[in-house]
Amino acid sequence: MRQGFKQLIIGFLFVFLKIQIIVDILPDFIGYIFIYNGIKQIATLSSQSYDKLKILCIVLAIISVPNFFLNDQMIQQIEWLKHYPSLLALVKIVLVYYLFILLLGVAKLLPTDEALFRTNRMFTWYMVIMLSTSLTQSFFMNISMNISIPLMIIVIIASFIIELTFLIYLRNIQKQFPKDSVIEKFV
Repeated sequence: MRQGFKQLIIGFLFVFLKIQIIVDILPDFIGYIFIYNGIKQIATLSSQSYDKLKILCIVLAIISVPNFFLNDQMIQQIEWLKHYPSLLALVKIVLVYYLFILLLGVAKLLPTDEALFRTNRMFTWYMVIMLSTSLTQSFFMNISMNISIPLMIIVIIASFIIELTFLIYLRNIQKQFPKDSVIEKFV
């Protein structure tokens, strides 16, 4: 189980960090492959279905390939790619939604209800902040600059904080499971 969470953390780090030197050093599509492997291990060990997550990971891995080659300025210059970052963000939110459903099942495997409570709380906060971030972006162009710039800064900071909190949450849940046994290493 710990190995699956490790794969999730590495995958979300690849997706979260964007270091652009000619191409993206940490490509998103590799991150989604890590996420898929982590989901597969966690779902298998917790006896849960992960069909929707599998499809979403494959779709995100495929549609995030152009992100490897294109920087943000190039995306804004090409007319038909202007909505590409928003599409990626929305599909990622759907992926995280189904991941939280999987994690709720995993949290029930732990002996205390604390992990279940933290998973529910993290799920609520993540969805509220990320959905509100995605929905408010379309309204910023219709608001005066005096109001939109401070709101954009707040939205960016909130998104950054919730993404970091999500990574910390995954690490904390990983720590609650014992070291991988011999059986888990072969799954």
